[in-house]
Amino acid sequence: MEKTRTDILIEKSKINYNTAIKIIGDMYDGIFSKDSSFNYTRKELFADYDSYLQAILVKLCSIKGEFSKDAMRFVENIADYGKLIEGTDFNLFADCAKEMREVVLERAEERLKEVPTCFKLAGAVDSGRKLGVTKTMLDCTVKIAFNLKFVDANADVKNNDDVISALKAIYIFTTANGINIK
Repeated sequence: MEKTRTDILIEKSKINYNTAIKIIGDMYDGIFSKDSSFNYTRKELFADYDSYLQAILVKLCSIKGEFSKDAMRFVENIADYGKLIEGTDFNLFADCAKEMREVVLERAEERLKEVPTCFKLAGAVDSGRKLGVTKTMLDCTVKIAFNLKFVDANADVKNNDDVISALKAIYIFTTANGINIK
């Protein structure tokens, strides 16, 4: 069977996703698991990243006012450890009614207000050093978001405002903490 445009974009995104997950796992294993007061498990950090990533992707889908079958398949297949809405199969939201889209978007908007714990940890690792952990995680996340935009062959990929808007909390966090992401 020949791969579709969406299949190829999911595969490319999984490379970036796995890089972000590896960074999170390495931070946990190398630093935070050794601190007895640290309250998160490795899997909880992965799930936290997943829910945030899916919130970004849902936000991007909602900007166009539709949840296409390919876009929802992308959102469903990108995360491995957690969900924006636990127990939900995003494929079921393909071409759904406006009311259903609004419920999912509302949850995404709530999630996007919070900076994921893994980005806070990356910021702590980068604090006072120029290791680029936060930048690398952000780059991976942005590439995944752009790949979702490419699912639609007619998407305006020159306008980045939607991606920047979806990642606003992380940009504010990095600026407020003097973390270099350039």
